[in-house]
Amino acid sequence: MIRLFILTLLIFILQKPLFMIYNADIDPSVGFIDYLAVTGHGLPLDITTTAYTLVIPWLVMLIGRLFPRLDILRLLRPYYLILSPLLALVFVADTVMYSFWHFKLDSTVFLYTDKPAAAFASVSPLFLLGCLLAVILLAAVYGWAYWIVIYMVNARLLLFHLLLAPLLFLMIRGGVGESTANVTKAYYSDNPYLNHAAVNSSFSLFYSLCHQQDFAAEFQYYADDAEREELIQGIFHTDSYTTDTLLRTPRPNIILIVWEGCAANAAGCVGCPFGATPHLDQLAGEGIFFSNCWANTFRTDRALVSILTGWLGLPTASLMRLSRKAETLPGLARTLRRAGYTTDFWYGGDIGFTNMGAFMLQNGFQRIHGDKEFSRDELFNEWGAADETVFQHIQQYIQTHPDTDAPYFHTVMTISSHEPWTVPHYHRLDNPIDNSFAYTDQCIHNFMENLKKSGHWDNTLFIILPDHGALSRPNYSFSDPALMHIPLIMAGGAIRRPQVIPTLMNQSDLAATLLGQLGLPHTEYTFSRDILSQSYRYPTAIHTSKTHLTFIDSTGTSQLDLDSDQPTDTANAAQLRIRKAKAILQTLYLDVNRR
Repeated sequence: MIRLFILTLLIFILQKPLFMIYNADIDPSVGFIDYLAVTGHGLPLDITTTAYTLVIPWLVMLIGRLFPRLDILRLLRPYYLILSPLLALVFVADTVMYSFWHFKLDSTVFLYTDKPAAAFASVSPLFLLGCLLAVILLAAVYGWAYWIVIYMVNARLLLFHLLLAPLLFLMIRGGVGESTANVTKAYYSDNPYLNHAAVNSSFSLFYSLCHQQDFAAEFQYYADDAEREELIQGIFHTDSYTTDTLLRTPRPNIILIVWEGCAANAAGCVGCPFGATPHLDQLAGEGIFFSNCWANTFRTDRALVSILTGWLGLPTASLMRLSRKAETLPGLARTLRRAGYTTDFWYGGDIGFTNMGAFMLQNGFQRIHGDKEFSRDELFNEWGAADETVFQHIQQYIQTHPDTDAPYFHTVMTISSHEPWTVPHYHRLDNPIDNSFAYTDQCIHNFMENLKKSGHWDNTLFIILPDHGALSRPNYSFSDPALMHIPLIMAGGAIRRPQVIPTLMNQSDLAATLLGQLGLPHTEYTFSRDILSQSYRYPTAIHTSKTHLTFIDSTGTSQLDLDSDQPTDTANAAQLRIRKAKAILQTLYLDVNRR
């Protein structure tokens, strides 16, 4: 047992530097001292996870000591033949996926197992082969080491073996204190990457699996509902009464373009210096530019829920995947259909990925257009059809399928500005990441110009709104404002005049703001505000990721580390902002739990 303990613990300890070496580009400033600190601070969870792996061997050896005629080697070897590849697979998956996700492996990974082709679309077959070989190599090394240790087993000392039971229990529990083992035990730095590197990969995954979601129990900061409601008073529910309107017509055609990953780390009009979006930047000057818009969340599936239902992003769940709850949410497409619009959703990839197709139908879209509508030659890479192809299909559809006297609402989710950053026949910028955004920028420009020539400009409202920022450059994390600050632009012949609107807002506010301009009710959109209404008196924005809660108002910006429940700023104004942010998050989870 001691030898198995030492060997397993050594495996987990050696995983730390391997994890950090592979992900070294995330933070090039990490040095040798950080490697030692990560290893030291990660040791408690390594010990806990090691103890978990020893429960079955302890039982097997106890049986062997009580019944000496049994060959315990035959029972132990199969266990470690299973455990070795499992530990290897979890570690390799956590290590390689962290470079894409920037959070530790957890039960989120199982949201994508029903669509493996889409889940692996960001990487090449050679990359997957390398991962498979790494799993096989590590599993072979682990298995060989366990084989040697098991072969050396001494089946004596029953009393000593029984005394190991309380020791195993304490290691599994994480000590004798009030708190049990959790990821916070490995957190030690203000650098999220170092904290994540310190967390045991296997512990992260299986801890998540063992703590399935109970919305009523999550983020319940205030026992007194009156206190919680007082903190959020005036933030939500705005009536639409305005002194001005943005539109020349009460029922324009609407084309909503959700641009993958185009936040302040890519779009020039909100501060990016790389010159990847010249047409978008020009459109910000020619149209209506909401210059202070912030994303609600960090993943596309959550962002689409925010945009199309006015709901806020959840840090621990995707409502798109929770069909029974999603169907109770309001739907922008459903509201517009009631007002006489025809509704279509377009996506160049697998429409079943993250339950997207079902959600769009629940939202009220009449027709869903996905990768199956494109020919094999039009599917450019593993993600599906490139943006240029999708926009060509939309243009052709609009021109050949006119609905008599009915305005249309088309929503398109772009796909090309995403890993692996490959685009067809377009090479304006040397950096492949910048070039992919430049490609989508050009595709949107061409699409709008073609519709202008075809006569579909004058009565059309174009809305461009990204989902979130992309973790595309070193030193970015989900707590970085550059991944939250996004452009919202309205353009087309339906707008009255160009203007810049600097009002602080969220992407979830699009629903109420748009419906307010159309003169349609939006009382069911609980968390969406009409930011152009005189009733919008307390401008705020909130962003959630797996690890952070960010709250912004006129007094400043505050962030709460959700893992450690510690704010990044302890000033008085920051404390009030954090209290409001917690009250909003608790209200959101209470609402979701009731659905």
